[in-house]
Amino acid sequence: SSGTSQTGNSGAVLLGSGSGTAGRGGAATVSVGSGTSGGGGSTQLASGGSAATSGGSVLARTGEGTAASGGAIRISSANAGATGASGALRFASGSSKGGNSGRICAGTGASTAGRGGAVRVVIGSGTSSAGGALVLQAGSSTEATGGGAGVASGRGAGTSSGVVRVRGANAGGGGSSGRLAFSSGTGATGNSGGAVLGSGTATAGRGGRALATAGSGTSGAGGGLALVAGRDAVGAGAKGTGGRAVALGGEGTAASSGAVEVTSAKGGASGGSGRLVFTSGTSKSGNSGAASFGSGGATGGRGGAVSAAVGSGTSGAGGAVCARGGASTAATGGACAATGGEGSAASGGAVRVASGNAGGAGSSGRLVFSSGTSQTGNSGAVLLGSG
Repeated sequence: SSGTSQTGNSGAVLLGSGSGTAGRGGAATVSVGSGTSGGGGSTQLASGGSAATSGGSVLARTGEGTAASGGAIRISSANAGATGASGALRFASGSSKGGNSGRICAGTGASTAGRGGAVRVVIGSGTSSAGGALVLQAGSSTEATGGGAGVASGRGAGTSSGVVRVRGANAGGGGSSGRLAFSSGTGATGNSGGAVLGSGTATAGRGGRALATAGSGTSGAGGGLALVAGRDAVGAGAKGTGGRAVALGGEGTAASSGAVEVTSAKGGASGGSGRLVFTSGTSKSGNSGAASFGSGGATGGRGGAVSAAVGSGTSGAGGAVCARGGASTAATGGACAATGGEGSAASGGAVRVASGNAGGAGSSGRLVFSSGTSQTGNSGAVLLGSG
């Protein structure tokens, strides 16, 4: 210990070994005694406090290697005994009463002739219990917005930027692989946070793709993929509308906009291809939602066509097309209409109903125009005429 000082700096305490010109420098070791019936002795490095300015710093730095690598710094707790746990490692800044608390920075140095050093955080595995958890959590706030949590790859000034990969580990022989959950927190009095997945814009190339793919199964069904919008609040007096689900192709400011394609996969050797179902949900006290299929208007061209075509069959009958109005138990059933488009400056569009041509050993398809039967009233009329 150095002595105290009333008007100047107190004396420094230096512990070290001398340099070696033809050998290596001597080591400096601080070792605390062990205990046979009590805890082992503690080692504490604490810098000095200050009543008027900043407290002193604590610096642990390895030796420079001018011709080879610099020395390593290793901080580790001792191995545990037969009935205990290994010692914890805690890195934390102190609390603050009137300002910001201190930051914690963990990183590697820059490299001028090589690549930057990696930063790796690895949790220990467990042989008889679950592996250790890894939690990255930003700080909370009672008066303002909570802290953000960001994971960003490195920028490549001359080539591509780095990849960010988040994945669950592979499963063992009798379990499932780990889930991935991307979710915003709940909101007590306001909106919950949004969840945004997307690629960045490109100034001299095309935008990156965003792909959501479910895994395949070798002994069971493939994984499902569901896009579900949020529901409104459940309870008395709830009047909110459920959230929308939108699939939208990209806008093309100088060329065509992007297509939206919804298709099922091809069937295997002994099965059919997947169904496509477009339907609105049921309603308890109001009208059910409408299902609309159409193309947009065109100011400098013709409107886009809407086509409903059924696949052909090589060993069985071709698929059927059915357009049917809805039934009603209390009122008139829904109408079914096929109308050609209006031509305000030329002819209106034609409506054509035709059966397919027959093959070498069959007849062409029938055309049947008929109204339905009636139990207590007149059956419907059949009208054919021009305007």
